[in-house]
Amino acid sequence: MKFTQMTLAAVAAIVSGFLSLDASAHALWLENDAKAVKLYFGEYSENLRETSPGRLDGIVEPTAVVIDATGKESPVKPIRENGYFAIPGSTTGNAVLVQALKQPIREPQGENPAPVSKRFLYARFGKGGSLPLDIENTGNLLRLSFMGKPAAKTEVIIIAPNGWEKHLTTDEKGEVSFSLPESGLYVIEAKYELRNPGEFEGKAYAIESHKVTFSIYK
Repeated sequence: MKFTQMTLAAVAAIVSGFLSLDASAHALWLENDAKAVKLYFGEYSENLRETSPGRLDGIVEPTAVVIDATGKESPVKPIRENGYFAIPGSTTGNAVLVQALKQPIREPQGENPAPVSKRFLYARFGKGGSLPLDIENTGNLLRLSFMGKPAAKTEVIIIAPNGWEKHLTTDEKGEVSFSLPESGLYVIEAKYELRNPGEFEGKAYAIESHKVTFSIYK
């Protein structure tokens, strides 16, 4: 998987201040094994799930909300296991929203490094509630939003159970039609970047990098 790299000058050239980049590479996603919902980190398309000790430890203090059938939201603290985070109180029929907001600053790498970025990772399973960068579906329509507003002309990647990927682009309303051809778990990814300089844990950054996944079983 490759990250799209851009210079600060290229970022400044985007009038809107937003960038829609390659949504591939590592992400968080949720799976329901019929007993509970579990949070994974890795690359679903490559069947790669990071472990602890290891890169799973790089996910810092994720928070989660479990939403029951009545719409009641209950904050919970994910529990780090060897190969995933267990989501307490999550059962079949619950929706789960996860946010990992305390991720370390991404340092520039290579001869032509990308701008220093601060990562914000999200994952959704089921309907209800909202995330800063969110994917929701109605029938065969996906809707991508950022801070409650449509994320137009942004790439969305649908990853099938066998690792097959389909790349789509949202319209002006932040919407795109989709279909799921086979049974199993689909993970839908989207990434949105914002030029919003700041500082985190004493380190400056130029870009906010937001990534979300939406898990759907067919």
